Amino acid sequence: MSELSPKTNRLVLVADDNDETAFVIESMLDLLDFGVERARDGREALEMSANSAYALILMDIEMPVMDGLAATKAIRGQEGEGLVPPVPIVGITGHSDMGTRRLCELAGMDQVLCKPFLMEQLEEIVTAVSVRRVN
Repeated sequence: MSELSPKTNRLVLVADDNDETAFVIESMLDLLDFGVERARDGREALEMSANSAYALILMDIEMPVMDGLAATKAIRGQEGEGLVPPVPIVGITGHSDMGTRRLCELAGMDQVLCKPFLMEQLEEIVTAVSVRRVN
């Protein structure tokens, strides 16, 4: 695991409605020494992001109530209005096609992880995001 500054924000919001998927992601993040909070839909993720500073949001793109694309657009809107600080958002999806990736990009997501993903892929993203936010 990479060395990060002790001042690094190590709190990640996992927005996923699937309990099994969320458990796997949370377990991986725990092994990487990141704290985790969970939202079960996009609206909950939007509310939580307005009230906490996260190092990263892992956003499933298909959720009930409000999907991850709409939630990301809303979070980016809040950032644009200066209501919340910018946060990297990584879309998580089972779709690997370019159309889905483009939708994620247009919504304002920084990157996309296709499920299932490896611990090394997740570590690469959270490390890059954490180092970027410290500098």
